[in-house]
Amino acid sequence: MNKTKTHISSAITKLVFGLTLTLTVLYSLFVLGYSWLVEDNIFNRLVAQQVSFIEQEYRDSGKIDLAQNRMYQLYKGWDGVPQEIRKTYQQEPNRVEFTLSNGKTFHLAQFYLGNDEYVLLADVAGFEVSRDYLNAVVTWLGLFGLFACSIIALLAWKMGRNISKPIEQLAESVQKADSGDLTSLKELANKMPNNEVGTLAQVIDKSFTELNEALSREVHFTKDISHEIRTPISVLQNALSQELANGEKTDASSAVEQHKNSPISFSEQSVRQMKNATETLSQTTHILLALARNESSLTESLSLNQLIESCVLNHFGLNHTVRGQQLELYINMPSTDVIISANRNLLEILINNLLSNVVAHASGSHVEVLLYQGSLRFTNAFEQPLPENFETSGIKGKGSKGIGQGLSLIERVCEACQWQMLVNTHSEQGLFSVEIVFTEK
Repeated sequence: MNKTKTHISSAITKLVFGLTLTLTVLYSLFVLGYSWLVEDNIFNRLVAQQVSFIEQEYRDSGKIDLAQNRMYQLYKGWDGVPQEIRKTYQQEPNRVEFTLSNGKTFHLAQFYLGNDEYVLLADVAGFEVSRDYLNAVVTWLGLFGLFACSIIALLAWKMGRNISKPIEQLAESVQKADSGDLTSLKELANKMPNNEVGTLAQVIDKSFTELNEALSREVHFTKDISHEIRTPISVLQNALSQELANGEKTDASSAVEQHKNSPISFSEQSVRQMKNATETLSQTTHILLALARNESSLTESLSLNQLIESCVLNHFGLNHTVRGQQLELYINMPSTDVIISANRNLLEILINNLLSNVVAHASGSHVEVLLYQGSLRFTNAFEQPLPENFETSGIKGKGSKGIGQGLSLIERVCEACQWQMLVNTHSEQGLFSVEIVFTEK
């Protein structure tokens, strides 16, 4: 699943803008809350001051005198107190501010003079300024928040661009970097600021340079080794084929005479064994060089039916060794061609290696080759116990004369072509099968 591409500058702008907006909203709420708190405390202090004045006058003269002020109302007991206030006070005895249904607001103070309880109400509706100026204050706070957020967003965008521009240039340069020419990347790394981004650019440039040098060495090595190994192998194959052909033409007496005259001579069986080993070495070299060249990217439409038939008819171990000639292959293929898109060289290597494994490890003579529309399966009998992790490179069974690379090389070819290799063993039946699924993982 492809993720939506984001830019560092946009992320920085959104982060700073969101932080500024949050702080502005919190500051506005703090200002409004503080204004209400200050106003309520002023009213509470005025009420407390009035209560102190009444108590002082009572102590001095024994009279209860309330200054002529329409703001205050003094009640002896709770009988004269408005019913709405009495109900609310019974539910919330610690409350000091009461708002009536008619919109008036009162602050309440309860105190005692002698043995009598008094209630002082202060009508503060005419003195509340927070409610009157609320719309104006909210408007100004909103304008201030908008202005602050705009300025901060502009600064954040500018800061984000300054931070992200060299990183974006570096990312673009890395994406466009050619394995054969890293000049532009090196020039950009030298122009980077002397900070963490510059250090990152220098490290990337160094890593790309080292990878490019390693890739160049590997390419030259593959080309050189392809020639240097295949040439002597071809010479050995030709010489052994000629020796084998000459051995078949000469009779027994000539062979004895030739053996006497030649300082070094080999039996026909030894020549066949050397030729078989040479073919195995040639096949292994062919596989490794093909994988090193990454030939899986060059594909064409191929008929599996025809390719299997060609590999079976031309396989050396199957047709020119005693063990191979003793095998009976039961090949079951669809009547119509099974067409897949693959690299011909790697597919031939895969099938030939499967045939070589059958020749080397099959216990009985019966070998079954089944081709389906999307898979190919080889099944043969086995008697020797299989080693643990037999698919791993270098692991081989007891008595094996190979190097333990058979299944490992097959698996590497499958990985290069994005196929699947499935290995199944049926111990009770003594059957071993390898299935290649020609579909992408």
